[in-house]
Amino acid sequence: MRIIRDIFSKWHVYVLWALLSALLWSWIFGFITDTTPARKVTVFADVYACADVELAVALEAEKPEGIRMVKVHPFSYAVFDENNLLSADLYVVPASEAEEYLASFAPLESSSDPDKTGYYADDGLLYGLRIYDAASHTGAAAQYLTYTAPGAAEEDYFLFFGAASAHLTDGAAQAVAARLLALD
Repeated sequence: MRIIRDIFSKWHVYVLWALLSALLWSWIFGFITDTTPARKVTVFADVYACADVELAVALEAEKPEGIRMVKVHPFSYAVFDENNLLSADLYVVPASEAEEYLASFAPLESSSDPDKTGYYADDGLLYGLRIYDAASHTGAAAQYLTYTAPGAAEEDYFLFFGAASAHLTDGAAQAVAARLLALD
């Protein structure tokens, strides 16, 4: 009985050690499973449902040279750390939300399409490529991204490049975007 009483009298020490251990192991896990922004391409998707791990694996199948990993996250991932969201390389965003995030998107070079269909444009500049067409109910990576909630109004979704992306000039963001657009 005395042994049990001694154990319970020091419960706060055991809880503190358990918390410190959990913090240490989460830091180690993050250190092992992550890399610097220069070696990864990050995609954020503002969609109804996102099979983020499966999509990342599909995109990593043909990752660009010099890229160690591709990370895919739903927008809800950035609730506690907005810096991840603001420094992402690619974004999948519905047309209704695009204007809200426009400052975070890089304008596209130009298009050979004379009427600019299939693009999100603002003030004469092209910003995004249509990734989901609401009229035809078709979109890229549809087995990984559920664009619209069941019963909700359909709308177009666009793929944008991040203005703060570390990969706008080296072509890695463009390569991952091309791979994303090619997925069924």
